[in-house]
Amino acid sequence: MTQMTIGRRSLLKWSAATLALAGCADVNYDPPAAAVAARFDGTAPARTGNRMWWTSFRDSQLDQLITAGNARNLDVRQAVEAVNEARAAAEAIGANDLPGVDATAGAQRGNPNGTGTATSSSVGASASWVLDIFGANRNARRAAAAQLDAAYLSADVARLVMESGIANAYVDMRYYQANIALTQRSLESRRRSLDLTRTQFDLGGAARLDVLQAEQLVAEGEAQLPAYEVGFDQALARLATLTGQRIADLRPTLRRGSPQPRPRFSASVGVPAEVVRERPDVNLAERQYAAAAFEVGVAQAAFWPSVSLSGSISPTQVRGGNSITYWAIGPTINLPIFQAGNIANLKGAESRAVQAKLAWEQSVLNAIEEVESGLAAYNRDARNIAAQQRLVSTSSEAVELSRTNFSLGEGTFMNVLDAERSYLSAQQSLSAAERQRAADFIALSVAAAGRSTR
Repeated sequence: MTQMTIGRRSLLKWSAATLALAGCADVNYDPPAAAVAARFDGTAPARTGNRMWWTSFRDSQLDQLITAGNARNLDVRQAVEAVNEARAAAEAIGANDLPGVDATAGAQRGNPNGTGTATSSSVGASASWVLDIFGANRNARRAAAAQLDAAYLSADVARLVMESGIANAYVDMRYYQANIALTQRSLESRRRSLDLTRTQFDLGGAARLDVLQAEQLVAEGEAQLPAYEVGFDQALARLATLTGQRIADLRPTLRRGSPQPRPRFSASVGVPAEVVRERPDVNLAERQYAAAAFEVGVAQAAFWPSVSLSGSISPTQVRGGNSITYWAIGPTINLPIFQAGNIANLKGAESRAVQAKLAWEQSVLNAIEEVESGLAAYNRDARNIAAQQRLVSTSSEAVELSRTNFSLGEGTFMNVLDAERSYLSAQQSLSAAERQRAADFIALSVAAAGRSTR
């Protein structure tokens, strides 16, 4: 008798401890607040309402490529389809709150009692309804809604990645195209110089070394061209992939020369709080954290009883006889007793929520870092380009002076070759600086970009 009493007390204590561990299944979720500085360390332009940051380049071909990407890019289309999947999942979970109703019908003809042939028919209906007393499905609905929000935000992230990919590939393509043109123009000048040197050599006015140096300069230019041509073709192939088009369809339009893209307006940045509030990846991480928090509520509800109501009715009609109606109605209570699995599930759900919270915190840090890094580069690009432009100007003047001096017999042909080499190098450096400024503008705009319009 004593042993039985001790067993009951132990069972009651264990059950009470289990319910205390489970706690209340309802989850009061508050979105986390980001502790960020009032302003960025670098000078940040004000934030504008225009989220189509690429329009700052004022380049209609780039606009058309991004429009095509939004319509055809397969990563974006997959992300949009994932929204449909998440919506269907949310609708399925929401349907769990509604009663389930089934209907049946049947007919029989036979001689079951050996007293003669008889025909019977029946129709029936049954219904069941699981009462969400302890919030299992309520929290599941909230988790599904958060996952639907996350799916929308994932699509926004996919669009932003696609847009930046197209913009960077376009900037690269125009850079390689510009350098192909620069190198070809330089080669024309170098070949004219080579022809002149050979003529002078034949007339005894130039040394064999001058001819060799002129030939070397031509060979240098010819060796540079293939790398630029490969870069152009690779950028074109990247654009075709990102826009879901064929290279053959893009090449005729994009092969025509166009200036390197230059941002005409300042990047839209603002203050750290605005960036954190608008970044789609940060909002995505927050929604995933919310979903994980509500899943904890689902795991907690598993410790509590589940109650369902069910009923059925089935009238049966026998031809030539009486009708019989079968019916039943009543509640069903499912009381969990052995809770080891539920305890493990709860611990797992709580761990996933902690991981999701940490992932959100990391996304905030990443966002601030990316903007700070972008500002550090973006704010120095103008100074770099101004210096490169001065270098191009002085190099151009040096070429003219060296040619004039050589024609007057006051300088060596080596001076002309060095001046031409320096001039091409300065032009290429300016082109690279323009490319870097465009890339830095893209990186900063993407780092500070808000969510896309759905």
